[in-house]
This record gives sequence, C-alpha cells and structure tokens, in this order.
Amino acid sequence: MAGSGTAQLRSEKEALLRVEELVVEFPAPKGQKVHAVSNVSFDLVAGETLGIVGESGCGKSTTGRAILQLPRPTSGKVLFEGVDLTGLKGEELRQVRPKMQVIFQDPISTLYPRRTVGELVAEPLALWRIGTPAERTERARQMLAEVSLDYDDVSWRRPYEFSIGQCQRISIARALVLNPRIIVCDEPVSALDVSVQAQILNLLEEMKERYGLTMIFISHDLAVVKNVSDRLMVMYLGKTCEVAAAESLYTAPAHPYTRALLMAAVVSSRAVNRLPGAGLGAETEKETEMPSPIRPPSGCRYRTRCPRASERCATEEPVMRKIGEDHFVACHFPIRPPITPEAKAEGAWRGQPDESR
Repeated sequence: MAGSGTAQLRSEKEALLRVEELVVEFPAPKGQKVHAVSNVSFDLVAGETLGIVGESGCGKSTTGRAILQLPRPTSGKVLFEGVDLTGLKGEELRQVRPKMQVIFQDPISTLYPRRTVGELVAEPLALWRIGTPAERTERARQMLAEVSLDYDDVSWRRPYEFSIGQCQRISIARALVLNPRIIVCDEPVSALDVSVQAQILNLLEEMKERYGLTMIFISHDLAVVKNVSDRLMVMYLGKTCEVAAAESLYTAPAHPYTRALLMAAVVSSRAVNRLPGAGLGAETEKETEMPSPIRPPSGCRYRTRCPRASERCATEEPVMRKIGEDHFVACHFPIRPPITPEAKAEGAWRGQPDESR
C-alpha cells in the first residue's frame, strides 16, 4: 500500500488547492522522529469535497492542519490559488487565512466560554475590521439564521448553555462569516449522536451549495464520508494508498486496506456482497496492530497487516498509478473483482489488468 507519487494530481490550472509531496515530522525522544505524514499529494478543484479517511493515527488530521500551516510542514508544497503557502510568513500568510477556515471535532472546546455567541460569531469580522458594529451584528444574525439558530434567542447566551450539536452549528456559522473559499472539516460529526450527525451533514451540504464552498472532510467513518464527498483519499500510517471518485472507491476498492475499512464499516449486506472478494474465501487482514510511526516498516507500510504481501512489498515502495477513470492506487498487487455480467453492466470496475503475483 502506502506509497508516494503524484499520478493522482490534475492540472495546476484547474486546481484551487494542490498539495505536493507533503511531509510532516515531529521530534521524538532519543533523536528520533514521528513520521506523521510522508509524501502525501492531492488536489481540489473549486466546489469539490475531498474526503480523507483512515484509522486513528494515520495522519489525516495532521494533513488537514498542515494545509493551514498549523503546524508548518517539514517539506513539500501547499499551493492555494497558485501561491505556495509554505513560503509565506507573517502578514503575507495572515492575509490568506480568512480564505481558509476550519471546523474542529469538539466544538465546545473551540468556543471561548466567557464570550456570548453573538460575540463569537462576529469576532472574525471585528479582528479584520470589516464593517461597522451594526453591520457585524447583522452579519452574525444572518449566519446564525443560516444554521437554524435565532440571533435574539442565542446571541446573549454562552457556549456551555448549548448542546454539542448546537455548538457545532455555532462553529459552522463562525467559520462561514468571512466567506472562505476552503473549509477543513476535521471530524466535525464524530462526537455527535447519529440523528444530530445527519442534521450537521445536511447543513454542510446546504452551505456548500449556497456559498460555493470547497471542503476537505476528514473522518474515520466511511459511511459519513461517502455521503458528502466527491472524491476520496485513503491514508495509512502517514501515506496515501488509494484516491478515487467516491462511488468508484465504494463499489470497487482496489487496495487491500481500503477493502478492510469497508468490510469493517457498518454497511448494508447488499453493499458488502458487491465488494471485490466479499463472501466465501475472502481475504482477511492480519490481526496485528498498526506499526509505530517512529519506525515505519520498509517498502509498503501496510505489508505487516496485508494478506497479499510478498517479499517485494518489503523491499520496494509502491507508487501511485492509474487503474481506472479517476481511480489511483499504490499497491503492487491490487484487488481485481471477478468480471461478472452484473459488474460489467454496472461498470463497477474499470481498472486495467494488474501484475500477476
């Protein structure tokens, strides 16, 4: 699995955001390094939603924050509107920040408890000296109405007086008040009840359509990501293993790790039966823990858990390659589903023949 390469990148002219060979490392004891993100590349076109999925510790949240330069990447490029953010400092970087906002996993901890909701939503406008006090109040009123909250009812209250779902709505209103071009949603519904999750997801979709937003949606829940994403990127131990259009990845996962994630997700039996290799004789992931990001395995980082791993996987790192229309995988031995009349009719697999083991 986990490999490098830029085959999945589209034209620079068409991309609003383009991330090239992103590396994020953190210091560890005894002079070691935590390899949180290693040579990750992807892009976003205006109006698109990219879902980034993977288990805890795979580097997806670090990737999202590194795009915002929080923290600064160790190396690589983050091109936003053609400008490399990694080369900006001070006031130059500050001028870009209103265009890129973030919604965090725990909304209550991101809302200052001593300020009222009205102050919290209008604060970005005050910091950037946009409009008069009356105009800022009117803008805050408008944004709270957009997330189905009445300004007169909530503006004088403080965050601890609301449920976590209401706090997330307030966070969304605050993120949108400056009219950003990109929003990074870092597991925004993982702490919510299922019914509230659906409300927040529907709200994000409405806001995307209304304001023409471009989003990066980070989650470990594949069912959630499928509902909001146009394109998906699967990560494991700091590396990219598969990039594909959402429907293509769900109906024909090519990477063993992607398939393992899908089989572990709560999906309908019909969806499970359509997955490549599902049913009798299906390969199962080895029962081992994720390796340490301080000492990742050589070659393919997923090989210690992969049922298809060979000696080649230990010595040669796989590189991203195209296997179908907007479908890319970093694996020496990608999964090929049986070519049945039904699969052919549905177009579930458009990949080219891969190497034989």
